[in-house]
Amino acid sequence: MGTELGAMSSLKVNQIKVRLRELFEPHLNVSDISPRDAERDQKILTRCLAALAVSTVAGCTPKQAAESVWDGTGDNGIDAAYYDPSDQSVVFVQSKWINAGTGEPEAKDIGTFATGVRDAIEQNVDAFHSRLHASLQDIFAQINTPGTSVHLVVVTTGVSQLAKPSTLHFDRLLSELNGADPNELVSWELLGLNEVYTRLASDPEGGRVTLEAQILDWSRVNSPYVAYFGIVDGYQLKTWWKRHGKSLVVSNIRHSLGGTDVNNEIRQTALNSPEKFWYFNNGITLIAEEAVVAPAKAATQSAGQFRFRGASIVNGAQTVSSLGRIENDTNLGLVRVPIRVILLESAPPGFGKEVTRTNNLQNRIESRDFVAQDPEQKRIKEEMAVEDVDYQFLRSEEISPSASSCELIEVTVALACASGDPLLAVQVKSGIGKFFNDLQKAPYRTIYNPSTSGARAFNATAMNRHIDGWIERRKKSITKKNGAAWGVLVHGNRILSAGVFRLYGLNRLSKPICEFRNEINDPAPIYRLCTDVHARMTASIEKEFPEKFLAVLFKNPSHSKVVFEDAIRTGR
Repeated sequence: MGTELGAMSSLKVNQIKVRLRELFEPHLNVSDISPRDAERDQKILTRCLAALAVSTVAGCTPKQAAESVWDGTGDNGIDAAYYDPSDQSVVFVQSKWINAGTGEPEAKDIGTFATGVRDAIEQNVDAFHSRLHASLQDIFAQINTPGTSVHLVVVTTGVSQLAKPSTLHFDRLLSELNGADPNELVSWELLGLNEVYTRLASDPEGGRVTLEAQILDWSRVNSPYVAYFGIVDGYQLKTWWKRHGKSLVVSNIRHSLGGTDVNNEIRQTALNSPEKFWYFNNGITLIAEEAVVAPAKAATQSAGQFRFRGASIVNGAQTVSSLGRIENDTNLGLVRVPIRVILLESAPPGFGKEVTRTNNLQNRIESRDFVAQDPEQKRIKEEMAVEDVDYQFLRSEEISPSASSCELIEVTVALACASGDPLLAVQVKSGIGKFFNDLQKAPYRTIYNPSTSGARAFNATAMNRHIDGWIERRKKSITKKNGAAWGVLVHGNRILSAGVFRLYGLNRLSKPICEFRNEINDPAPIYRLCTDVHARMTASIEKEFPEKFLAVLFKNPSHSKVVFEDAIRTGR
């Protein structure tokens, strides 16, 4: 039996070679691989495999995926890196081509990958080749954006489950980076030979997939076009996602999969209140060329087994992708999701595109959109307008922040840092979406209330721009891209801002905008405070938390408060 399985695995490896190279090799940079290199084919296939992982996980084109591959000298264990705007996540990939189709990457290679990811999150470029520094800066900018998550992928033509020595590297890494926060910063997955084979068969360039589905309490619509509707469980949606990745939502992928706050709410409902999921979720819409297998045409049945060919989710990608990344399979089995499946075989040409378009016409409502109903926002906008400042708090309005304009997110960050409460600075760093979950309660109402004037909101924003500018310049001057001094700038930037605001004087922010603008026209006093606060924060961490990973420390309210109090203590 073992010999037969080995032969089958080897056959699968040979079958996918041609397809991989066809899809990705034309777009790869292989200039560093000599034509006489005995391992040239192996190296190219490894890069193709990394590109496949990016393509299927992020849903991008083969060209974009191939361009994200940086495998080679000085890659620090990371073979590809890509920012997925639809999920607001950075994808890091390690790839291992195994000709035999069995075995797994060595634990030491997984350890190197984990170290490389740590360095990337710490924005430490020292262990990366200089050729990667420009690309890393783009990745750093995304990681530094509130709400961005990090997803790690190991892709191999070997087994679909890693041995314990390898998984321990991920366990330690996730423990360090995520801490006890239920909204995980980092997640990981393994794509083995079976997953690679299936995803290639699903056509990462955009072909639809074949889905096995069990639909509960299903009914059939016969006219004018055949359709089914009913309920699927969350575990089944996870298996679809794991098997097909974003090939499953290829018709939906041009539409945003949503902000992190919404994704987190989906996950938290599934984990904490799975029995309520059906009541809270709009469900998913699936189009398919035909139902290859379907039960008898009874009006209603308790459960039906279906096989849909040429299937694609056209609405609900956010739901499927969020459930697909939950590890608790028991809870997922309790989740119930409304589903409707529209068959195209009896429909006129172009009907599938029409269904896709109309199901995505409405903009998805985000928590932040409800600020449009808050009279405080309208008042703040009017007060800024009186002083010739344009404040845009509606998501549909586009604006480039300037000396006479600002927008909701940067104002929220600035007011949180200028609140005098370091815990608000922690919250805005760990996830700004939390501020808009309930507009009648803290933290939103703490910073947006009748005492928050338009002048204070804009002055805080203008001053925070100076602080952010100082941080970026200071980062460039630090040669050792690790340690407390570096970590404060990368992970503690909001606590640093909070400290500077406190020492500068919170009451000064209430001056008229024109007066405060003149006051900070020379930002030297602000920069001196930045220097002092940075030094004190660094000293505090080295004394109180020398072994703490700073990405986790600055998500911890009590630890962050200790560092903040040390930073604003003068006279030492």
